Amino acid sequence: MINIIGLGPGNVGYCTKLGEELIYNSDVLIGGRRNLESITNFEGEKIELNTNLKEVVEYLKLNKDKNISVIASGDPSIYGIGKYLYENIDKSNLNLVPGISSMQYIFSKICIDMNDLYITSSHGKIPNFDYILNHSKVCMVTDKKIGPKEIAEEILIRNLKKVMIVGENLSYNNEKITIAKPIDIMKIEKFDMNVVVILDEK
Repeated sequence: MINIIGLGPGNVGYCTKLGEELIYNSDVLIGGRRNLESITNFEGEKIELNTNLKEVVEYLKLNKDKNISVIASGDPSIYGIGKYLYENIDKSNLNLVPGISSMQYIFSKICIDMNDLYITSSHGKIPNFDYILNHSKVCMVTDKKIGPKEIAEEILIRNLKKVMIVGENLSYNNEKITIAKPIDIMKIEKFDMNVVVILDEK
């Protein structure tokens, strides 16, 4: 069986009990370096996930007899590895264990419900900001090319009344959550790994 397990936003305390149990009963763990390092006292084999996902799929297909867990930050179904594996592995041999996403986490920290939330990402694409900013409540997973400052600029270009919430290094010891207007976000020099919430100004 191949398990796809969400570890949560970063801190291993947010991994579900079921996910943890499956991890420690696995023969092989596949994941990014940071994720693998967070799993201590694991007695099986650890394989670091690289950017060539085709190789990972081939390995999984050739090792169907092993109990393998692919671990990922957050929830693998929300802009994670889940989509790629669903499309390339026999679904009858897959077991997905959702994790707490960085999006869920930041909304819990700012005490705002996720009802009617539009979820999107800037990973490897140019977002349609006309469409995105038409929503009253948005959460975006960012990348190095399009992050908080670029989002703030798009809001200012359209002269929209929005508030931005930037969550950096969520659930880690150096977590930082900034709530500010786009004009003030533009003044901040640098942001670490983050997600961005965009709300209509009230």
